[in-house]
Amino acid sequence: MSHRSWRARLILVSLAVLTFVGAAATGVSAYVLVQLGRIERHELAGVLTSAPQQPVTAADVLFDQPSAIAADPGSSSSAGGMGSGNAATSSDGVASDVPADVIAEPSGAADLSEVAPVLPGGPAGENYLLVGTDSPLGLAADDPLRAGHSDDNRLADVIMVIRLRDDGTAAMMSIPRDFAAEIAGTSDIAGTGVMAKINSAYNRDRTTAGRAARLIDTVEENLDITLQHFVEVDFQAFLRVVDAIGGVTMTFDRPLRDQPKEDATDPTDSRSGFFTSAGTHLLDGRQALAYVRSRHLEEQLPDGTWQQHGAWNDLARADRQREFMRTAAAQVAPALGANPINLLAVLDIAADHLSTSDTLSITNDGRRLADRFAGIDVGADIEDYKLKVVDVHDPVRWSLGLDPQRAEHNQRVLDVFRGIGWDDIVEARVRVQVTGTQRHRIASELSELGFLAEAAGTLPPGVETPPQGTVIYLDPGGRLPAGLLASHLVPVPEFARHDDLETTTVILHVGGVPPRIDPGYRRVDVPTAAALAS
Repeated sequence: MSHRSWRARLILVSLAVLTFVGAAATGVSAYVLVQLGRIERHELAGVLTSAPQQPVTAADVLFDQPSAIAADPGSSSSAGGMGSGNAATSSDGVASDVPADVIAEPSGAADLSEVAPVLPGGPAGENYLLVGTDSPLGLAADDPLRAGHSDDNRLADVIMVIRLRDDGTAAMMSIPRDFAAEIAGTSDIAGTGVMAKINSAYNRDRTTAGRAARLIDTVEENLDITLQHFVEVDFQAFLRVVDAIGGVTMTFDRPLRDQPKEDATDPTDSRSGFFTSAGTHLLDGRQALAYVRSRHLEEQLPDGTWQQHGAWNDLARADRQREFMRTAAAQVAPALGANPINLLAVLDIAADHLSTSDTLSITNDGRRLADRFAGIDVGADIEDYKLKVVDVHDPVRWSLGLDPQRAEHNQRVLDVFRGIGWDDIVEARVRVQVTGTQRHRIASELSELGFLAEAAGTLPPGVETPPQGTVIYLDPGGRLPAGLLASHLVPVPEFARHDDLETTTVILHVGGVPPRIDPGYRRVDVPTAAALAS
């Protein structure tokens, strides 16, 4: 499911900056206003997409489920759902030898065809594209962190999307910088675009606004999510934030170092400049930055020899960064909130290293974020999601692509940033086996609504006597999937228990006059498990 992650890096140097800048701005002074005015804002409102409506889920259509979506256009939906999980189903959905005595008689259902429709709610959150740029500007000429970088380099070293919900919670997702993507705005006359690592989209234009616009379009087009705001920070901000709070304390079980330089005679002279002995240490900004940027980390064994520490790739580096940033996040927020001098220092950092889209008002939105997230618990209130990726060499060599074996996981991750909760029940997560009259046509129409629907014979397995009317067969724990299906059917069918179904699989048996398939939603009353068993 979700994984806790190091995304606090961007909370430290972007959202945290915005949040605490907003907190500082509540005591508006000439100095604060001057510093806020220095934060660069880019004209991106025409590129960013308005937040879409909140999708309708199964919890919104059952009468006895708590739901914030009402039957009027002015209502809005809650972020959380009450799904039944992501249980896998067999290829045919049900076994072929179900005993007849486990099939309950259909339970009556009221004709709710005249009930007012359930409409999508207003947006319940917004997506921020947060970019940490890989630029050595400001570093000393002999700083080891300059290794492999030029002053003109503006690659996006960190790309992430954070969804801030109206209920005060947040969801975060990192996009691997080596993710292979079709770069927006590069299509030729045949409509074929340039395939490259996604972070290269940030190095094709000369201005920050141009780079941001291309990356925004690239993310939206390749991942099918919308973005409402943009924040950029260069990695010097990370260094300065750590120094502003007096450093970050970390504990290491054994000595660690980044791999030494090729011509190094001193074992501590590493590529990134990172070296630490075992024990608890207070890392300053340069040491912290060297640690999170280490690519070839080594550990010292008791006999004094050095060996590789973990995998030497960007994904393993991100795992180490998660460890560091979760530690740092717990120390940064109290330090910034407790000391006004630290807040003023953050203002300086924001003015020097932060830029945003013109969809954000630093003063107003900063205050709003400060109010909303003043008491946020990084561990409990921030959900961290990770796309499952695999190495690919076509069409871009040495890049990453979405793992086809984990397609359902990746779809759920992306759904979170479309306003659909991890456990919410929506059409794409419900398998419908259609039996009886006109099953092929009805399966096709349900597929157009997004259900995983297929024609499956004349009778449900285990049913010997055809029901006279239309019946939805469900597992006792499958009320939500059954209700979502029923909300599209006019009139609402009867319901019957079928004990050999997965909770997200239902059987729709069509008998007599087929129901009308309605793309809209209506509230329905699905019998409880106890009622189905009677």
